[in-house]
Amino acid sequence: MNSLRLTLASFLAYFALSGTLAPIGILAAPAALALNVSVAEMVRTLGLFSTGTLIGSVTALFLLGRVPLRRLVLGIYGIASACLIALLVFAVDLWLIGSALIVLGVCLGVGLAQAALVISRLYLEGRRASMLVATDASFSLAGFSLASLSVALLAREFSWTLSYVAVLFAVLTVMAIALVSDYPDEPENLNDEDVGRYSSAKIVGFWRTCPKAVWLLTAALFFYTLGQTSMLIWLPGFAQESLGLSSPSAGQLVGNYWFGMFIGQLLTVGIVLRVGVSKVVVAGALGCLLGALLLTWVDVPGISLLQIAIFWGVLNFGLLKCVISLASELFDVVPAILVSSMLLSASFGTALSPWLSSWFVEAGGKALGLGFGQLGLGCVLLLVCFAIFTKSRSIEETHG
Repeated sequence: MNSLRLTLASFLAYFALSGTLAPIGILAAPAALALNVSVAEMVRTLGLFSTGTLIGSVTALFLLGRVPLRRLVLGIYGIASACLIALLVFAVDLWLIGSALIVLGVCLGVGLAQAALVISRLYLEGRRASMLVATDASFSLAGFSLASLSVALLAREFSWTLSYVAVLFAVLTVMAIALVSDYPDEPENLNDEDVGRYSSAKIVGFWRTCPKAVWLLTAALFFYTLGQTSMLIWLPGFAQESLGLSSPSAGQLVGNYWFGMFIGQLLTVGIVLRVGVSKVVVAGALGCLLGALLLTWVDVPGISLLQIAIFWGVLNFGLLKCVISLASELFDVVPAILVSSMLLSASFGTALSPWLSSWFVEAGGKALGLGFGQLGLGCVLLLVCFAIFTKSRSIEETHG
C-alpha cells in the first residue's frame, strides 16, 4: 500500500507541472485582457513558470540525496500550495503573478526530479522502465485534461485563474500522501558517489569525454521543447485569428495535441521493440515537424484541425524519452548524469520559449511565432539524423 501511495504521488507530481505549463497558450489572451496588457507581455509573465522549473531542475541535482525525501516533499509542495492560493486570490498585477509562478516552477521542478527518483527506488529494473513511461503518460494526460478544463471554464466566463484549482488539488494530495507514507531514502552511511550526488566538476568531466552523438541528441532535446512550447503557446491565438476557429475550438487544439501525445507514448512502447529506437526517433522528429506544418499551413479536405492536432501528438512517438534512450546506447553502463543533463537541456528549451517566441510575435505576428517554433522542430530532425549517422560511424570505427 505504501508503494501504491508513493506511485500515485509521483504521477501527481508530473500532473501538477504539466497542468500548469500546458494551458499557457489558452490563458494568455484572457489574462492579458483582464490585466490590460499585451498578449506577448502576458506570455512572458506566464512563461516565468518554465523559468522556475529550469531553476528547480538544477536545484534538484544538489538537493536529492541530501534532504530526506518526506521532508523535501512537504516543504516544496507546501510552498507550491501557497503560490497557487496567491494566484487564485491575488492575481491583480504582473509582478505578483510572475513571482508566484517562478517560485511555483522551482518547487514543481524539484518535485518532478524527486518523483522520478522515488519511482526508480520503488520498482525493480523490469517494472521501473514501464513506470517511468507511465509518468510521461501522466504528464500528457494532464496537458489534455487541464487544457480542456481551461477551455471549458473560459467558455463559461469564469476567471482565467480558476484553471489552477485542479493543480492545487494535485499538490495538496501529494502533501497528504507524504504525511502518511514512508519514503525510500538512502542509508545515511553512503557517500556522495554512492547516492549519485552531483558536483560541478563531476558534470563537466562527464561532458568532456562523452561521444559527439550525445551532444547532438542533447541539443535536439533543447530544440524539441523550444519548438513544441512555442507552437502550443501561439497556436490557439493563430487558429482563432487566421484559421477561423472559435475560441473554445482554438484552445482545444492544445488539449488534443496532448491527448495524441498520450496515445503516442503508449504506442511507442510496442513500436520500439519491433523497429528499434533509432527509427522511432527519426519517425518522431519527422512526424512532429510535418504535423506542425500540416496543422498551420495546409488545408486538408475532410479532416478537421482538431483531428490533425491529435495526429500531430501521436506522431511525436514519445520522442523525448526515445532520444534519451538512443543516447544511452552509447554507454555500457548508463551514467545518471546523462539522463539528468539531457532533461535539463529540455528544460532550457521550455524556459526560453516564451521569451524568444514573444519577441518574434511582437515583430511579425503570431504566424512568425509559429514559424519560429517550426524552425526549432526542423533543427530537431537535422540533429537526430546527424547524431544517428555519427553514432553509426563511431560503432564502425570501434569494431573496425
